Order: sequence, then C-alpha cells, then structure tokens
Amino acid sequence: MKTTNLFLFLLFAVSCGYTFAQDRAKVDWDAAYKRLLEADEVVRKKIDSGQATKEDVINWLKNQKGDAAKQLGKKESAANAGNAKDLTAFKNRLAELVKSGKLSKADAAKLAATMESKGAVKGEAKKEDLVDWDAEYEKLMANPTARGWIEKQGISKAEVIEFLKGKAVSKGSKGKTKGGKGVKPGGRMGRFQFYSLVIGRLHSKDIELGELEIDVDYVISEYPEVNSDLIGKRVKLVGVSGQFIDALLKIKRGETIKVRTGNFNPETRVLGFGYKFHVLERTAPFKPGDFGVPPKEFRGFSGELIGKIVEAVGYEVLLEVKESNPADGSQAKDAASIVGKRIRIAGFFNQHSDAFSDLSEGDEIRVSVTHRDTKSDSIDVTDKLETVE
Repeated sequence: MKTTNLFLFLLFAVSCGYTFAQDRAKVDWDAAYKRLLEADEVVRKKIDSGQATKEDVINWLKNQKGDAAKQLGKKESAANAGNAKDLTAFKNRLAELVKSGKLSKADAAKLAATMESKGAVKGEAKKEDLVDWDAEYEKLMANPTARGWIEKQGISKAEVIEFLKGKAVSKGSKGKTKGGKGVKPGGRMGRFQFYSLVIGRLHSKDIELGELEIDVDYVISEYPEVNSDLIGKRVKLVGVSGQFIDALLKIKRGETIKVRTGNFNPETRVLGFGYKFHVLERTAPFKPGDFGVPPKEFRGFSGELIGKIVEAVGYEVLLEVKESNPADGSQAKDAASIVGKRIRIAGFFNQHSDAFSDLSEGDEIRVSVTHRDTKSDSIDVTDKLETVE
C-alpha cells in the first residue's frame, strides 16, 4: 500500500486517539477500517475493485501500529514530504498531539526525523514511476540466456517486472541493505541454480579472490538455451576456495579446465562454483566425442546401457558404451549409434549417491537412463545402477 495511505492513516489515527502507546487488544479494528475507508479514496477503490479485502487492510493496520515510524523509513517518501511548509505544519501537528497526551515525545521525534529524511528519496521514486517496464521486460527477454531460464521456470511477465522494479529500488539505495551494510562487490542477487559442467580454456585467475575467467568451449546442463549462449564466450567463475584453490594453482593460463557450477547470474554473466560436485581440474582439449556429447541419432533415448566407466566424478559418469537396450518408449532414431562411443550420465546424487561413491574408473556397469530434452546434451540416470561382473 502506498506511503501516502500510511501517512494519511497516521494523522487520522493519532487525531482520533489511536496512539502508538495503546494496547492492540483495546483497538476497535472494524471502526479503524471504516474510518480509513472514509478518509482514503485510494484504499476504498482497492476494496471496491477486489484488489484488497477488509482482512488485508486490518492486518496492514495492525502491522503498522506501534511500528509506523520504522515502516515509514522503509518505504518511499510521503507525498509533499520535501515541501518545507507542509513539514512545518506536520511538526506543529505533532507538537499539539504531544501536548494533548495523544502522542509520546519519542514517537513524535521519530516521525519528524523520518519525514525530514524522506525528501532526498522523492526524486528517485518519481524516476522509477517514469520507467517503461514493458520495454525493460522486452529488453531482458532479448537476452537468450535470460529468456531460456525464465521460460524454463515458467515465470510470468508480471513476476519478471516486479524483479526489475526491485533491482531499480536497490540501485537507488546506493548499495545499502536493510541492515545498513553495503552489498559486496560481485554480489549475485539475480543468480539462479545452474548445475552444469563447463569446459574451456583458462584465461585468467585470481587466487586471492578465488575467481577465474574461462573461454568456454562446451557446457552441459538442462538449460540448452543457456548452454548455447555461454559457448564461445568469456565468463567469470567465483567462489573457489580451500582444496580447489590448490587445484587452480596447478592449472596454467591457456590450458583446458573442467569445472562444475552451482549457479549463474545471466545479468552479470557470473558463474558460481558448485562445491557439492567437487570438480575443478585440468583436462584434455575439448572434443565432443571425448566428453560424451550424445550423437544426433541417439537423442531421445530411454532404456539401459552397459559399458565401462571412463570417469566417475561430480555425481556424473562418463561411460564408454558396449551395449544399448532401448525401452518401449524410447525416441532415439538409432539406439545403437552410441555403441563404441562415450556418453556422460548425470544425476547420481539422489538415490544412487551411496552406490556412486563405490564406482571407479574401469568398472563395468548396467545403468538405466533417459534423455528428456533432445536439445540438451544432459542425459540422466533413472532407477537402475549395478555393476557387471
């Protein structure tokens, strides 16, 4: 609800004797609700249009009571707060209420200080009101990475616009958080969960900060649009520490690196290191076949594979396939096209986590898999995982 409504209610409430020192249990909230409707046309319209209910308004009133000055400090500037004449009149009214015993000196001082501090925010609030949020939404959706994630998550246009508005307010607050502390440089406010395997050449590294830049050659994740947007680009990865710093020290610039990620911010194009997967290592230069990229004819496969483990790390298995047995619902055009080749299988961190920990390079296994999204290179394990003697 707009700050103007809150301001009107404060003046109305204190003038009617609903002081901040009152006990909530003694307040007639139905009466307060009716008086607010009479005093504020905006609230009345929200009720009439169905945008708010009586219960919503009463709950809002209860939340404001006893904490109004604090709430004012969190919201946008009140109407006419920057006007010296109105501010003087407001202070005079507070003085009258203090004199009559309807308002404590402490609460009056808080209200006066809050109103004075709001003038600087007024211009910023007006700037936000002038933003064409539809245009900002279209601009964001023009980014294939952002569009891919938004569509994958089923996020509505209204939700995206609310997010954009929130970022605009955050920028206007000059990096201050609720607690008054600055936002750390490189903060990943717009990040989302992004479990992926990124392969590329190390461009630069900062051991002290635990950051590196990668010229991306290949990405495996369940977000094909994000993958294609990252490939061929230089991206930053942050959050490396502990034993993985030691691994990073051994990798030279220009060498190919393989790393698992946990999140991604499409706005800043920053990847976050995925600790749970324990993968940051030097690897051979990228070749699709070596890294288990599924052939076109094999995409859409569901069924069982038998093969030898080339690599088992980060809850993934790189399997050299000896036998392919498609299930009845398999969509692969040629299930046998994977025989003699490598395929990367992910998803061993749930029901198969214990069995995965016992797997080693060279083991022969039988595993059931499915390729849900033919546009993605990610193939997932399903219910079966067993070693073959």
